[in-house]
Order: sequence, then C-alpha cells, then structure tokens
Amino acid sequence: MSYVFDASSILILTSELEEKVVDLMKNNFTTSLAYYEIGNALWKECTVTARIRVSEAIKVLKFIFSMLNFMKIIPTKDAEFGIKVISNANKLKITYYDATYLTVAKELNKILVTNDKKLISISRRVGVKTLPSEELW
Repeated sequence: MSYVFDASSILILTSELEEKVVDLMKNNFTTSLAYYEIGNALWKECTVTARIRVSEAIKVLKFIFSMLNFMKIIPTKDAEFGIKVISNANKLKITYYDATYLTVAKELNKILVTNDKKLISISRRVGVKTLPSEELW
C-alpha cells in the first residue's frame, strides 16, 4: 500500500513512532510543501505556544528533514500542477495547502493520510481514499 502524507500526519506519526516512522514513510509520498509546513508547525510549538524548547524543535526538524530523504517528494513549483491545485482549492473551498496534498493523492491514485477532518470529508467526496494517521501505528 502506498500513501501521500500531509505535513500534520508526518508530525503526528513522528511523535508517536519516533525512529520507527522511517520504515513507514520510506518510498511513500509527500509534497515539497511539507518542509515549510513542518518547519512552521515546529516554530509555532517553540515560539508561539512555548510547548517545546527551540533545541527540541531543531532536533525534530533535523530528524524529519533527514527522513524526508527516504520519501518521494512531489515538487509543487510546476505551473501546470499549480493550476490544478488552485482550481481544486477554489472548487472545493479548501486552502491551497490542503488542495496540494489532495491533488497529489488524486493524480497518483494513492491514499491520503491526514488528520484534518474537513480534508478527509472533502477528499472522500471527490473519490480520494483517506486514512487518519492513528490507523498506521
């Protein structure tokens, strides 16, 4: 089985599975957007909410970025792809970010792993299979 992981599912699975997450992620898919979303989520955790120290955020960031090297990263800078994404985002009334993961899953005919309830609902409505991350541990 092959999956497309959104950034939040990568963070959740890393937190739950720690080093074992690498085996799960290996040869699965995400988008280049994941780097920025993961970085922003970790920044928020250490700067805005102060739930973790910056040293912990850096440790997690290094681990996840290293792990992403084992995944198939779908680039998001192609104009043709961007047009599909913005069209889906507009039609489905979701963010460009969410539409990026949904579009990749749909085009590759893969299961989208996300914990975003709205994205799960919309994905299923347009024929994209989804799975919450907790079903993978």
